[in-house]
Formats: sequence, C-alpha cells, structure tokens
Amino acid sequence: MVLYAPRILLPKDNWEKWAVIACDQHTQDLEYWKRVEEFVGNAPSAINLIYPEIYLPLDENRVNKIHKTLSDYKKILVDYGLCFILVKRSVSSKVRTGLVVAVDLEDYQFDGTDSFIKPTEGTIKERLPTRVRIRENADLELSHVLVLYDDPDFSVVPRNTDDLVCKDNQVYDFDLMEKGGHVTGYRISDEKIIKEISDKILNLKPLLVGDGNHSLAAAKSFWEQIKETVHSDHPARYAMVELVNIHDPGLSFEPIHRVVNGIDPEELLRKFNARIKESRVCPSNTDFSAIGHSIGFITKDKCGVLVFDNPAHDLEVETLDEIIDNYSIEYEHDPEVVKKLGKEQGNIGFFLPPLKKNEFFSLIKKKGVLPKKSFSLGKENEKRYYIEARRIIP
Repeated sequence: MVLYAPRILLPKDNWEKWAVIACDQHTQDLEYWKRVEEFVGNAPSAINLIYPEIYLPLDENRVNKIHKTLSDYKKILVDYGLCFILVKRSVSSKVRTGLVVAVDLEDYQFDGTDSFIKPTEGTIKERLPTRVRIRENADLELSHVLVLYDDPDFSVVPRNTDDLVCKDNQVYDFDLMEKGGHVTGYRISDEKIIKEISDKILNLKPLLVGDGNHSLAAAKSFWEQIKETVHSDHPARYAMVELVNIHDPGLSFEPIHRVVNGIDPEELLRKFNARIKESRVCPSNTDFSAIGHSIGFITKDKCGVLVFDNPAHDLEVETLDEIIDNYSIEYEHDPEVVKKLGKEQGNIGFFLPPLKKNEFFSLIKKKGVLPKKSFSLGKENEKRYYIEARRIIP
C-alpha cells in the first residue's frame, strides 16, 4: 500500500502562532520572517522547528536548537492517533482540498526513474546535505510537501466531502498568519475509508511531487543512510505529505520568475536568439500566448519582450534557462519583486508564463523532470503552512 496513516500530533491551541509557511518561501524578504518571529514571541510555534532558507548557510547552533525544541515539543502536542487529515484551505477567493497522509519513501526516487512517486523538477543535490542535517536527530517531522494525483472524476476525495468528514471530526479551524487565508482540518480514522482511499490512489499511478521536492528528497536520502541499521518499518521510512487532486478548482499553477544579477544586461540580451520588442509598460502581466516563445524582461534602462519565433525547446523556462543557467540567479514568485530587483544596476529580471495544469501530467510523461523552479503551486501566500507533526524517531 503506497499510503499510510501517520500518527498525527497537533498543538492544543494558539493555532495562528503555531502554523508557519514553508521554509523555502520569502527567501529575499527578511522582514517577513522577522514579522513572524515578533508575532510568535515565546509561544510554541513551527517557526522554532524549521530552518527558513533566508538564514542559510547552515548554522549548527540553530540546528541544535531546532533539535532540542523538537524534543521539547513532544510533551505539549496532542496525539490524535493513526489517521489522515482532510484539509480545506481558503485563500485568494479559492478553496483547495487536500489530504495529509504518509507515503513510503521506497516508492519514491528523486532521480527521475520510473517510481510510483516521481519528482517533477530537477533536484539540486547540493541542497540536500543541509536538509538532511536538519532531519538528523529530529524527533518530529513537519511537512510542506504537496503531491499531485490525476483524478478528473474526483473518486478519491469527492467534490462534496460530507461523506468523508463531519463537524465532530474537526481538529482545527483558524486563520493563517501573514495573509495566508483560512484552514480547516478534519480527522479521518475509519480504517475502511483509509483503505478505500489508498486503493484508489494505487490505481492513479504516478503521484507527482508538486511542491517540496527537496524536502522529500532529503527525507529519502536520510532513510537511505539509516535503512541498513534499523528495522524495515522504522518511522523514518515514511514521509508526511499533502495529496492534492490536480483537477481541484482551488489549485493554480503560477510561474517562477528569474532575476540575473552581477552582469551587463545588454550583453546578456545579445546572447538570446530572439527579437526584442521594447515596451513602455513592464510586461509582467502580458499574455504570452503567441506562436513561439515570449519572455518578458526588465532592466534599469528598459523593458520589453524577447520573442523566439522558432524555439528549440517545448517550454519557455527551458529556452530561458539554456542561456542564464551559468549566471547568478534569484528565483521569485512575485512579479513586483522582479520589477524592483530587475531595475537595479547590473541586474535583469525575466517574466515567465505559467504552465497549463490540465496538460501537466502528460507533460511530465513526455519530458520526465522539468528544469528546476519551472512552476509554483499557487502564489507565495498560498504555499502550505506547517501544521501537522509526526514522530520519526521511535
């Protein structure tokens, strides 16, 4: 069985201070994380259990503090037993429904092989040791991983979830900090329902990692390190994720833009085999649906669109990355941040269109893994918040 019911641990109260957005968000916005820390104060919070990437490179003192706090928090979290959690997330006038489960890391490979659970983007292996180091000696696991399944008939989680959950099974219901919307969680512990869901997922192969591939890859790497020294059903063999139907109306695909810094923008623009159409208006929201590829850009002195009439690649992100991959790149969700950074001396910002989610599974089947940072599931404030925890050390 590819799905398992994790033993869910949750706080007793103070939910808004507990739940914190994924560690790989707001990596250029230190003020965001300082606001979070100020808001949380001394209250128990997931901020004390994660390593926001804005604070990299790794500080061993911070890691040691995380490990100690993880151990301390075991005493204050409530054990809800073996269950799935059905999650309703309302943000940006949309509602996204997900299912928190545990997956077997033996069913996942991050190198793009034909495993049941597959990555969708290239894994930057240099980023794994830091995340593995954080997972080492960690008593608890929290997760921001979103895994997609292709279920146009909504056979796994129906559009109307009343048959799966009821008000009596509600375990949390609160507003998320920093304009993250509202989230409600319902416990599913009925063994028959858990098995039915698991059996249906087995028929929907493959599962695709949409967000959090590096965190899942770190969990896999850690399991490979210890698997020969522990029993085969050790908790670290499993990883907690949220499953989301790609057809869920609350799930959107957003582009991840690029800012190249420390260069001569004009010199870089000349490296593209493209027509340049200058514009008085920043092209961050332009419809790039014309034949060929169109990629917006902005510099200190001008903005416009790069037009590739006969691109050699399927995707705009491939066309762009072929040229800029060897430069210093910042990856940004927010086009306003790209505008600001792109106008700085020695920088250039690039704006990419979103992938089409209705073609996503067929795209992965055709191409395997995509270039790193090819897409984002939702806008930055729609990313998953850490809420549920489970033990990974017996």
